[in-house]
Amino acid sequence: MTGTRAALAAGLLLVALAGCSGKDSANTVLADSSGAAEWHDLSPHRVSMVTVSPGVQLEVLDWDGRGTPLVFLSGLGDTGHEFDDFAPRFADSFHVVGMTRRGYGASSQPATGYDNDTRVADLKAVLDSLGLDRVVLVGHSIAGDELTGFALKYPDRTAGLIYLDAAYDHTGIDTMTVRYPPPEPPPVSAADSASPTAWTARTRLLRGVPITEADVRANTVFAPDGRVLRDVTPDSIMMMVIHQAAHPDYRKIRAPALAIYAIIDSASLMIPWQSSLSDSAQALSDTLAAHLRTWEQAGRDQFRHQIENGKVLELHGGNHYIFMSNEAQVERAMREFLAGLARK
Repeated sequence: MTGTRAALAAGLLLVALAGCSGKDSANTVLADSSGAAEWHDLSPHRVSMVTVSPGVQLEVLDWDGRGTPLVFLSGLGDTGHEFDDFAPRFADSFHVVGMTRRGYGASSQPATGYDNDTRVADLKAVLDSLGLDRVVLVGHSIAGDELTGFALKYPDRTAGLIYLDAAYDHTGIDTMTVRYPPPEPPPVSAADSASPTAWTARTRLLRGVPITEADVRANTVFAPDGRVLRDVTPDSIMMMVIHQAAHPDYRKIRAPALAIYAIIDSASLMIPWQSSLSDSAQALSDTLAAHLRTWEQAGRDQFRHQIENGKVLELHGGNHYIFMSNEAQVERAMREFLAGLARK
């Protein structure tokens, strides 16, 4: 991953400073670390491609289940496969669906359409195609922009909103990380990039959470022998998403909302390799973490003050991938919130 992309990702609290990786669609079979065997995505989903506009298709994951549709939207730099281990937990009571936004994984990579209005239109097109009318949206990180935009534009179709470290104003975050750049991750060794399995291990180490191998494979192009070649998504697409981020306005949202936040108590929660840095680099990362804490607090305050029917859960010591670092707490909070929706 390039320094620019790493800086932008960290600035969004995407501790995804590790490589975002490989192309996989539901039925793709890839070589494992030896290059001799086959690897299969074992998450119990069906995968389809849905046309959202001329020439643009999005990957949709369906974990089945019955009941209210629960639709998972991934963070920037990830695909719907980041929920491969978490989303199926809810198929006992809900129809669970996920999707990969344009530009990432198996989804199309058009030259334009990375603004929030278009991403909201993409979401609506997917829901229309699946025949899903009234849904609960669950969004991680940058997907919070899509949750807010959809709820404002289609209130009658929004049964509830669950923000997973996502209810923030992401505008201007790129400027802050240029001013306070995060440290580069440890250099990539030949062993790190030798196979999908090794690349997944590096990604997990740098993000500090057990990111799914399917997500890593979905975002990286690998050579036939398993070596890492490049990211599926060019830096330019990530930059377009960030530069076109929308200011959230929660005041007109009428749907019940739950915002679960990961509280950065130390720079090491944002930069898991903090302890390996030089003293000067650690000082710089501490400065970035301090500015991000201020930015985070402003975002939480805005949500609290503007949302009419919202709840907030703050989890200290949590990773930005809060549904991985604090899986049981997040699942419990979501189930309590969803049970409340059912009683209304």
